[in-house]
Amino acid sequence: MGFSPALLTYWSNNTRGLNQPEKRSHLLRRLWAERVSVAFLQETHFRGPDAPKLENKRFSLAYYANHPDAKRAGVAILFAHTVPFKHIASHTDPGGRYLFVKGTIADHTYTFASIYCPNRGQHTFLSRTLTKLNKFREGLLMVAGDLNMPLDPHLDTSHGTSTISPHCVRSATKALNRLGLVDCWRTAHPDDRDYTHFSHVHHRYSRIDYIFMPQEYLPLLHDAHIGLMTHSDHAPVK
Repeated sequence: MGFSPALLTYWSNNTRGLNQPEKRSHLLRRLWAERVSVAFLQETHFRGPDAPKLENKRFSLAYYANHPDAKRAGVAILFAHTVPFKHIASHTDPGGRYLFVKGTIADHTYTFASIYCPNRGQHTFLSRTLTKLNKFREGLLMVAGDLNMPLDPHLDTSHGTSTISPHCVRSATKALNRLGLVDCWRTAHPDDRDYTHFSHVHHRYSRIDYIFMPQEYLPLLHDAHIGLMTHSDHAPVK
């Protein structure tokens, strides 16, 4: 049986730091148990070029964007050894908040992006990042990450409201729409409520972690799930 795009399983998770060896091992075991093909990670907290590596025999290929001076931010994209990914180009944020990787899988061209938005000015950061991504992208685009904001406060928060202003939400949504990106989980669960993060400060649950794909490729989407919080205060999206 040949490899096809429909066989890919994507996973995105804010890991809240991966500098502890046991935490890295736990994550890699879970990714393998979940049969993940491509993993998008945020908040790895790796610092500079001497940071730990996540590669092992099961996830033998990884790309990183690390903060140069501190153990904060940091994003990564991992490929399982079962995925015949051939690298074309990468683009990394010097501050470790986004990473774009472009390549081919079984003669199909893909662009993968892992994004970690800041706690303030999320809409501005997202708009600028997606503008850069649009110039870089080629083939099927998959975008995943922690936006640090719910895109539909009524459905995506346990209180039905958000501290993020409606203007910021509209601006972020427009930036995604310009690239034709669609929220995979919401597409598969149009009326459901589920959350990926609990804020101890605001005492509320929210869905702020996403995987997006272009609307024209939605027929390839089989399903989308939100997993359990284990090694992080964020639940993964699969």
